[in-house]
Amino acid sequence: MSRLYQIHEFAELAGVTVKALRHYDRLGLLKPRRTARGYRMYAERDLERLEQIIALKFLGVPLKQIKVVLDRPARALSETLRLQRRALEEKQELLCRAVRAIRMAEKAIERGKPADVAILKRVIEVIDMDNDIEVMKKYYATEEAWEKHRRLYEEGPSREWQELYRDINAVLGEDPAAPKAQTLADRWLKLAVKAYNGDPELQTDNGTAWMDREHWPASMKRRIAEFNLENVNEFMRQAVLSSRKKYFSKEAWGKLVEMRMNPARISATWQNRVDLFREVESLLCKDPTNEAVKAIAVRWGAYLDTASAGDPGVKAGLMNVWADRKNWTATLRWLEETGSMVTGDRFDTAADFVDRVLASPNAQVQQP
Repeated sequence: MSRLYQIHEFAELAGVTVKALRHYDRLGLLKPRRTARGYRMYAERDLERLEQIIALKFLGVPLKQIKVVLDRPARALSETLRLQRRALEEKQELLCRAVRAIRMAEKAIERGKPADVAILKRVIEVIDMDNDIEVMKKYYATEEAWEKHRRLYEEGPSREWQELYRDINAVLGEDPAAPKAQTLADRWLKLAVKAYNGDPELQTDNGTAWMDREHWPASMKRRIAEFNLENVNEFMRQAVLSSRKKYFSKEAWGKLVEMRMNPARISATWQNRVDLFREVESLLCKDPTNEAVKAIAVRWGAYLDTASAGDPGVKAGLMNVWADRKNWTATLRWLEETGSMVTGDRFDTAADFVDRVLASPNAQVQQP
């Protein structure tokens, strides 16, 4: 039979206070035996349960929850430990952000900047941002996707994105089709592709989050204002849409822009082009003199008619775009590939085939 310990003896053995043992008894966490006169007596087996209580308390589990956990099967303890681990990891991340913010403030002061309210306010903002960051988590379907983007919301845009935002802000109001704007669009595309491929240094907001930016927390909205992202994003959208402008006359470009205002026409043009490239890919291994292959020229003409609404000037512009394929900017190439639902080497192979068909003496493509 194991030895029994009076409450003072057990408290000394376990390294806790008598007050704590009494409190655990009242909560039903650790119930000792009672003598005839009502004195508490503890056995060695109580020491194991007390160690479990102390460990869970150290991890931050509330005392009332500890009783539930210890009275349930082992899987309940496993789930509790998992949840507590995540809570501690989040606290650790908060502390890391606070350390980074303080370190930045120290460096600013070392460079001669006064330790004014602005620097201290920034420290507080970083520390208080934890709740706001958790709000952004809802826009990501999986933990893995969230972890890839979490750094963006904790630290803000990377240096490369900030430099790009600065350069775009410098040309706002200028022609989005101008070479300078097109170069910026190519830079934007390059960073966006890296972010899409999982580069943690270059993450950006996903589409779902950006569309709901009206409901972002205040700290996230401040970032939009800080970099003027509303105007920056709109300018980049216009730059992408204007990547073909130089191939059109002023009048023809105006007509094409007007056509883009018609959703039904956009849908019909897109479907026509997708169907064309699907047919091209199905014929790649066949002889270009084959009647089915010759039909590609007819399909190409039909696509041009749909995309231009039969306007000769717009059709000429579209043909100019295609003829200069080898010199497309990265943004224009992305736009053309997206419109075809074929990318990379597949697009090049299909496009080369179309060129060979159009160059064939048997091809009959109506010129504008």
